[in-house]
Amino acid sequence: MAHPDHRRKHASPTPQLGGVAILSGFAIWTVCELLYAGPSADPILLAVLFTGGGLGMVGFVDDQREVSPALRILLLLVFLGIAFALDPRLISPILHWYSFAATPIAPWVYVPLMALTAIGLVNSVNMADGQNGLVGSMFVTWTACLAIVSTGELRMIAGIFFALSLVFLVFNLRGNIFLGDCGSYGITFAIGLMTTLAHAQGRVSLEAIIVWFFIPVIDCLRLLITRPLQGRAFFEGGRDHFHHRLIDSLGKRLSAVTYILAVAASSIIVTLNPKFSLLTLCGLCAFYFTFARLSEGNSTRATQGGDEDILQGSLNVVSINEGRGRDAGQSWAMDGS
Repeated sequence: MAHPDHRRKHASPTPQLGGVAILSGFAIWTVCELLYAGPSADPILLAVLFTGGGLGMVGFVDDQREVSPALRILLLLVFLGIAFALDPRLISPILHWYSFAATPIAPWVYVPLMALTAIGLVNSVNMADGQNGLVGSMFVTWTACLAIVSTGELRMIAGIFFALSLVFLVFNLRGNIFLGDCGSYGITFAIGLMTTLAHAQGRVSLEAIIVWFFIPVIDCLRLLITRPLQGRAFFEGGRDHFHHRLIDSLGKRLSAVTYILAVAASSIIVTLNPKFSLLTLCGLCAFYFTFARLSEGNSTRATQGGDEDILQGSLNVVSINEGRGRDAGQSWAMDGS
């Protein structure tokens, strides 16, 4: 349970078991699929089940009692190594572009690059988990895009995550349940693995993947630069996340709708027609830097202090605080909710 306190401003104690629900549902389906397929089962099933579920367990423990940042990152790298061992197809010899020629890449370059990417993606999504509906909507969008571009077992896995994430989103938008670190860690990692395999199979271009994850990732990079420049520790909390910038400018409801539509529309466009990837990326840059101020400003629409805002009334579509209300340094040595 996420209990309200001086940092967590939701109205009443709320279950933070959304990630547990999604991963449990996926685990049940996967076990049935493995029993049905037997030795011929696609290795990506085991890779996603054991590593996504394993990292989800790390997040669940972290929801109850803090795990040190160094240990969390180390465990992420261990699970990534296990995923590579279970399904070597995740190590692609080529970077597939739509607008440019394919780029050969050696395994000794690709594996460290994937390690940095995995750490960055999990951190970035965890940062965005500060307002109800945001991360759940991104999960629904990304898994829908993966289902569109994929075939076979990978499409089925994406479809299962899509359905489970959609059910979670319905209750999350009402403020009945939060995702928790279990979800922001484990499900993000699982989606990252599915995206990696889809790219390795040449089913989605690198430009399209950049568009999918652009907003949460660029926000993480911005804070990585701006907080030290402002004389602040990067691990320090604050109201300088992109969703806070949108809240300050547009208000709670409109900011959430705007964030969700930006991610969903851009992702679907490049998934259906990747030739628009570079143009869409330019549009996302313009949208992001229109609202992402480089310094703190006075808010006329939201209160200061912390990464959560008070949600007034149970009828609001958007509520603030997705997890434990923790910020930078207390989650993945960077940022989070």
